[in-house]
Amino acid sequence: MSDIRLPLGGLKFSVRVAILCTRGDRLLTNCADGLSFNFLPGGALSTDEDTLDCARREWEEETGTPPGPLRLVGVIENFFGPPQKRQHEIGFYYRMDAPAELPDRTFSVVDNAEVTCRRVPFDEIDHTPVYPLVAATLLNVPEGEVRHIVNRE
Repeated sequence: MSDIRLPLGGLKFSVRVAILCTRGDRLLTNCADGLSFNFLPGGALSTDEDTLDCARREWEEETGTPPGPLRLVGVIENFFGPPQKRQHEIGFYYRMDAPAELPDRTFSVVDNAEVTCRRVPFDEIDHTPVYPLVAATLLNVPEGEVRHIVNRE
């Protein structure tokens, strides 16, 4: 299987799956040294893989724990990056309550020790950017609904 990330029409095109994992009033995010923003756990969809299987795989690869029940809450068509490195990403966003096995403390991502998982309180998301910025709006999507967002940064 190959990740769906490719140069296409002068930009980078990718399909990504991300997890909005919450415990109480906090969102689990990834951050790395040198970055001024956070991002959500997840990764590239592989060929011949559906988005739910990708969400489960990425979760286990990053946290080393089994995922809880996952619920699709949004699809974001994301256009971002500087003119010389423009990207077009189709993102599938799943919501999940943090499994009991997930530690409350900050921890390193299992498959990338340079990335750290930490929780951001909902009321601090505006001051601690989590990209794409519109993803935080998916935290309140009611059960049984899926939102579609076109985001141009």
